Amino acid sequence: MIDLRKHSSRHLETKLVLPIPETQRYDREIHYYLFSPPQLYVNRSTYSEERILHKFQSHGRYSSPEITLEELLDEQNALSPLTILRHYTADLEKDVTSVPERNVIHELQTIVNSIRHENKACLQDCKDMVKLGMSNDLGTTLDAWQANMQDLCRILRELLDVIRAKFSPDNRLMLAFLWADEAVSILCEKHAIDLYMTSSALQEQMPATLTGLLAFSREEMEYRSEQDYPSGSNNPETVQYRKAVLKKWTQSALYLIPEISRWPKRVSEILAGTAAGIAMAFATLTAIFAETTFIRNSLQWALIVIIGYVFKDRIKEWLRLFFNAVLPRMMADEISSFLSPKTNKKICSSRIKLKFEEPDTLPTMVKEIRKDKNNPFRDMLPKEDIIHYMRDLVMHPLTKHGLERERFPRENNFTLVTRIRLDDFLKEMDDPNDVVFRMDPNADELDQLNSERVYHLHLVIREYAKKEDLDVYSHYTIVLNKSGIVRIEQMPLL
Repeated sequence: MIDLRKHSSRHLETKLVLPIPETQRYDREIHYYLFSPPQLYVNRSTYSEERILHKFQSHGRYSSPEITLEELLDEQNALSPLTILRHYTADLEKDVTSVPERNVIHELQTIVNSIRHENKACLQDCKDMVKLGMSNDLGTTLDAWQANMQDLCRILRELLDVIRAKFSPDNRLMLAFLWADEAVSILCEKHAIDLYMTSSALQEQMPATLTGLLAFSREEMEYRSEQDYPSGSNNPETVQYRKAVLKKWTQSALYLIPEISRWPKRVSEILAGTAAGIAMAFATLTAIFAETTFIRNSLQWALIVIIGYVFKDRIKEWLRLFFNAVLPRMMADEISSFLSPKTNKKICSSRIKLKFEEPDTLPTMVKEIRKDKNNPFRDMLPKEDIIHYMRDLVMHPLTKHGLERERFPRENNFTLVTRIRLDDFLKEMDDPNDVVFRMDPNADELDQLNSERVYHLHLVIREYAKKEDLDVYSHYTIVLNKSGIVRIEQMPLL
């Protein structure tokens, strides 16, 4: 299932999580149909398809590792990043060159990512317990979380002391430990407050537990101030910026940089050259015919030459449309591959195609979903402009990477995030604020109402896989004004 959310006032964001297969590859087709009101003039006559394609920005990453705090703290768990970090630290204490720097930093980042993911899951569980009034289970969960996090912070800071004794303050490995310690402290402070606010409705049943959460949050804030971490500053701007920097740093361990293929550009150049050659051949033969048939510089000779050059340009355009129709796979706008940082092998291959669609050419299911049942006169209005963004995905199995599946259970899923920039849709919009007058229903006078002019973009998303008998649709209305996205509404399919 593809999730859609508002990323900013001018950006939509979709997220698709796909499991990394063990032995057999599988395919997915992702289709975005974006329906734009005609008065916004986002169509092929005002924008090229290449420009609109740049409004769809994607990046791939591993999904956050799903490791519970208990599994993280378990010294017998050989796959726990904390256990691996303990071994690395013991080796570094004996020989500072015994472990590659990148390996240590990766485990530090994984610890922080695991805690962030587990905190989100814990918070959702607590919200569900509060709704059901499960105060005993909630208290047990909160106490266990605080105890586990205190143990984890203690262990991590003990390892930090070992590294501090072996490395200089400006060493990259030393800095990585400091950054990880600061990031964990920030997560502890924030999550303790989140848990307190979520559970405050049941405060009478567990006052000591909630008081302990607030005390833990304060301790972590004071700890960062004592350590002179940037996030311990009293300046809110400095704190927020530091949080963003640390989050990007820790999540960089999950990012997969796509390798962009040059094949679409090469094919496009070959086909463009072929079309130009055929068109030029036609113009040349026309000129030869004019030379051999009519007197040079005569009226007939001039007309034939002019007609030849006019048709030359048309032939180039006709051939471009022909190639685009008969060679859709070769004419992909972008071909890329997401590679494993460990093996440099493909995790996911991707082909992207974007084009403006005509309403009559849409699949029947998409037409039915988009049909406005509240407006029987829709066929009398100007037709919407439709952008069709299609992505073919191929997920490659780990067995082809030369890896044993059980060695890397943390890398279970691939996450594809796509951001859609909507600034071009806002340029032709009217001002959002307007004044409307009407008769006051309770008095014999005019009533002034302030209203906002809004526009509706409709987005139909389809996820399709023929072999898996998967064909899932979703329909959203994006309500916009000139300032950006007002809200997103999920619509019934039929």
